[in-house]
Amino acid sequence: MKVEEQYVELASKLMSDYINGKPVLRQYFSYDPQQASFDKRLKSLQNHSVDRVRLAGIIRNYMGQDRLSNMAQQNLADFEAGAPVVVTGQQAGILTGPLYTVHKAISVIILAKQAAKQLQTPVVPVFWIAGEDHDLAEVSHLYREINGRVDKLNIPYAEYGKNSASTANLNKPKTASFLEEYFRSLPETEHSKEVQKLAFGLLEKSRSFTDFFAALIHYFFQEEGLLYIDAADEAFRKYESPYFLEMIDRSADIAKAVTVAEESLVKDGYSAVIGAEENAANLFVTVKGERLLLEREGQEFVANNGSIRYTKQQLLTIAEKTPELLSNNVVTRPLMQEMVFPVLAFVGGPGEIAYWAALKGAFELFAMELPVIMPRLSLTLVNRQTQRLLTKYELDFSSVANDRQVSAMKNQLMETIREQEAETLLTNLELELEKSYEQIKQQFTSISKGLTPIVEKNLQLHAKQLKFLKNKLQDEVVLQNSIEFGHYDAIENELLPNGGFQERIYSPFTYMNQYGIDLVKDLLALPLCYDKNHKVIYF
Repeated sequence: MKVEEQYVELASKLMSDYINGKPVLRQYFSYDPQQASFDKRLKSLQNHSVDRVRLAGIIRNYMGQDRLSNMAQQNLADFEAGAPVVVTGQQAGILTGPLYTVHKAISVIILAKQAAKQLQTPVVPVFWIAGEDHDLAEVSHLYREINGRVDKLNIPYAEYGKNSASTANLNKPKTASFLEEYFRSLPETEHSKEVQKLAFGLLEKSRSFTDFFAALIHYFFQEEGLLYIDAADEAFRKYESPYFLEMIDRSADIAKAVTVAEESLVKDGYSAVIGAEENAANLFVTVKGERLLLEREGQEFVANNGSIRYTKQQLLTIAEKTPELLSNNVVTRPLMQEMVFPVLAFVGGPGEIAYWAALKGAFELFAMELPVIMPRLSLTLVNRQTQRLLTKYELDFSSVANDRQVSAMKNQLMETIREQEAETLLTNLELELEKSYEQIKQQFTSISKGLTPIVEKNLQLHAKQLKFLKNKLQDEVVLQNSIEFGHYDAIENELLPNGGFQERIYSPFTYMNQYGIDLVKDLLALPLCYDKNHKVIYF
């Protein structure tokens, strides 16, 4: 493997301004996104109220003795002894979901090591699994390349209703069939059997989406001692009980603070990604297995269009006695994370950091600061076939990602090979038809206005046929130059699938199938600098 560092302009204006230190954004965060902020942040954590022994026990029990590697046990011991944590999190996607999930875990591991060296004290990496999430459409799909295009393969999820990723019992036969179809779409390599054996073996031992996800996180990062916890774990929820009480009590204030922050962000030229509303409770409640979003209506908390209602005291009682029925949304999840853990830094992607930009005021309600918000590392994997194509067409990653040269080259090739004479004939015929039909319409309309729509419809039919001929002509021209167009599509599908970074589309298993099951382990061994540059990995 070889690493190249290249700056790539981000699609997110807020993220681009954030990592480049634009002053207008500084007011929305407690610290600058750099490791120089860690010393000050560590001092502010000295009085954090975490019950380290109890919380370490919850994590230990969740992970299970068979998943506690020596490094994980050491990290738990360091946490109990006073170490801060670097946290990231993600939904429990099938096969971990897109590559950026793995990149997040790599980021917290690398950042924790660098922070420990800088601060001369242990720092523990933690992965927060959002198992409480019930939007199973977000986790039950994979992308693959089929016939030169990026295709989305969906696993049926309707049978799970509004169960969360942790409470939905996986239909293993259907899930296995889905994975079989996915793996069939990948090229057969020397690694295929081993990679599939890993996936199906872990699936067989898993009960839920979250179980399957956690098993893969463990497999990839056990040697690094990455700690992980399911947000929906019942013991973890009980630990969070007093924090739910605080959130319910300050619900109106939280909603107001976030709404004001988003209004300010919009004035400064950014998007209101949360879409905060002052009547939001920013909590979910589970009723008969369904996770329902709560809102405030007068003095009550309501859900399901008002058919379910709680007084404030009733909701406080739930938080105290059955907190496992409550869960957080995008606003209160960061608050809960900070209440639970002594967070030195949070690692997130562009969407998450956009959420955090609206939360400083809500944190201050509880006398808390935002942790140091660090953008995750961004990586692109380039296989040998793509490397050969880049060399053939004198391209590099920057010219593809920044300059979008492949699209320009496709357009240029199309202009070069166009059958201009034939296209001109069709265009002229189209103009003549329009002119003639205008005369026909005038004559027909003078006889009866009721004939006008018939003339217009008839013209549309002819125009449709001419368009069909144009498309067929273009298809034939492309077919005659299919090898070169195929190469351009292959480069874009690999490096910019669907117009975005590879890490937002493909599963790590796509590349494990090409590289081998040690892909993630070998990525961790690379000298990755924690900075704003994109990492291009050639293998």
